[in-house]
Amino acid sequence: MSTELVAIYVINVKQFTERRQLIESQLLKHKLNAEFILDWDKDELTTEIIDQFFTENELTRGQMSCAIKHIIALQHIAKQTQGYSLVLEDDALFSDDFDQGLSNALKESENFPEAKVIFIGSGGNFYTPKSKRVKGQHLYIGNRGRFADSYIIDASTAQLRLDWIETHKVSQPIDNQFESIDRELGIQMLWLEDPVVEQGSKAGMFDSSLEPAPPPWLQRIFFAWEKLKRKYIYQLWK
Repeated sequence: MSTELVAIYVINVKQFTERRQLIESQLLKHKLNAEFILDWDKDELTTEIIDQFFTENELTRGQMSCAIKHIIALQHIAKQTQGYSLVLEDDALFSDDFDQGLSNALKESENFPEAKVIFIGSGGNFYTPKSKRVKGQHLYIGNRGRFADSYIIDASTAQLRLDWIETHKVSQPIDNQFESIDRELGIQMLWLEDPVVEQGSKAGMFDSSLEPAPPPWLQRIFFAWEKLKRKYIYQLWK
């Protein structure tokens, strides 16, 4: 399989113009083009579309909208004949070494020929323990998903997820649902070290659109503390 990045899809809500402008500026800086997934905002959901993709559950309309947009991205990706695609949520914040991290992830993807998803972000502030890190290696098998804010996936793996959803439908927030699907189907969850994306809503730059959250200033404190604990303090004995 080609290790080329053939497409980028951004999950975005039409009214979130500030987020869209920020990610557009980041993409421009890195000379990248993306397609924005704008259809099916929460106020556009119909009974028919909800019945098509969801079981009876307590997901909010915002969570359902986010899930459908990810599914649409997977549908586009499944049509690709070769290479990988990158899916970003609209609050993704790129690090200064984003280009190098993306390149490392794509190059090392050849070392994992099975079905896989590559998380290039630090979703949940999860990091591979330093004791398991190898000099010159950038991709590691993770024990869980790193959220759906920034991941690389190929057409065949996207189709595996779509086939599962067609049979079982969605019953969890999409981050959790993807993790459940990947575990069940044996899709490897690979973590890029060091990650090159952070979630702006988790870092306190934006209000969360999917779940109740503290005000941004407090969210920034929580995020910084979790990052300090998991990236540095926990590593002292791992």
